[in-house]
Amino acid sequence: MDIEQKKTERRLENSSNSMICQQKRTVFARVVALVSLHFTPCVRNLLTSLMKSILNSQRLLQLYQFHPKLKDLWYLIAASTFSACNQPQEIPKLYHYAMLLSNGNANKYRVTVAYKTTELLSQEPTKRSEMIEQIYRHPSEEQRSVTKKLREAMLKSAPLAGLPKAINSLQILKEYTPSTLLSKTSPIDPWEAAMTDEIPCPNTERHICETRKDHVDVIHDGLRHWNSIYNKVSSRVVNNLHSSYPDLWYFVVAHVYGPLFSFDDILSVQETSLIVIASLVPQDVNPQLKGHLRGALNIGCDFDTIEAARQLAVLVAQWCGIEWEDGIVKLLPKKHSTAKR
Repeated sequence: MDIEQKKTERRLENSSNSMICQQKRTVFARVVALVSLHFTPCVRNLLTSLMKSILNSQRLLQLYQFHPKLKDLWYLIAASTFSACNQPQEIPKLYHYAMLLSNGNANKYRVTVAYKTTELLSQEPTKRSEMIEQIYRHPSEEQRSVTKKLREAMLKSAPLAGLPKAINSLQILKEYTPSTLLSKTSPIDPWEAAMTDEIPCPNTERHICETRKDHVDVIHDGLRHWNSIYNKVSSRVVNNLHSSYPDLWYFVVAHVYGPLFSFDDILSVQETSLIVIASLVPQDVNPQLKGHLRGALNIGCDFDTIEAARQLAVLVAQWCGIEWEDGIVKLLPKKHSTAKR
C-alpha cells in the first residue's frame, strides 16, 4: 500500500511541476506575443527563440560539471536526450559550449565561456553566422572530433527516438556549424542514381554494401555487437523479437546493429551504449532501458559512468517537461541488478 501511495504521490508531484512549468511558458508566450507587435521582425524572432529556450549559461555549466566520468561525454548524452525529447533547438548551445571549451585553457574560464556561448547564439542570424565563421576559421583537431561525434550521436539516436527527430536535430546542427566543419558533400540526383550505376550515397562514412557478401558481413558485425551487449540473454532476446515478427529481428540486426551501432570509427562502442541509454530515458520504456543499462556493463562501461549518464539524461528530460508513469529503472551498485527510481 505504501509503495502504491508513493508512486501516486510521485506522479502527482511530476504532474504538478509540469503544469507549473507549462503555465509559466504560456504566460511568457502571451507577453511576448503582445509586446513583440511593437518590434521589428528581427527582435520578434529573438524573443520567440528565447521563449522556446531551455538551456541558459547556468544549465550549460551544470551539464559540463555534472560528473567527472562524463568529462568528454556530457554534451553527447545531453544532446541525445534533447533530441529524444524533440527539443533540437537546444543542441547548438551544447555544440558551441563543447567547441569553445576544447580550446586549451578554456576549462579555467568555463563560467565565462558558458555566458559567451549563450551570447553568441542569441545574436541575430546574419551576425551570428559571421561570428561563428570568424571563431572557427582554423578549427582544432579536437573541434573536428566534437563535430563528428555529435553528428554521429544524433544519427545513432534515430532508430531509438525516431528518424524525424534525428533529422530535425542534424538539420539545426548544420545551421550552426561553421563552413570549415561542414560535411564535404556533392549533389545527388536520386532519379539518375535510380536508373544507373551511380553510387547513391557517395559521401558516407560507412562501407557501402555492393555484394551479398558485404551485406552478410555487416549482419555478422551486428550479431557480434548484439552478443556483446546481451551476453547470456542474447538468444532469449533474439527469439523474442523473431517470434514477434521475423522481419523485426532482420531489421534490428541488418539495419540497426550492423551498420549503425557496431560502427565504431567515430564513436566507441562504449560511447554508443551511453547514447542509447540517454535516448531511451525520456521515453518511459523501462524494459528496453533495463536491457541497455546491463548491456553497457557487458560492453565495458563502468557502473559509475552508466549511472552518471542515466542521471544526466533524467535531468535533461525533466527540464523538457517529461513525466514517467512508473519511475525510471536503474542499476543497483552491488550485483548490478536493476530497480526503479
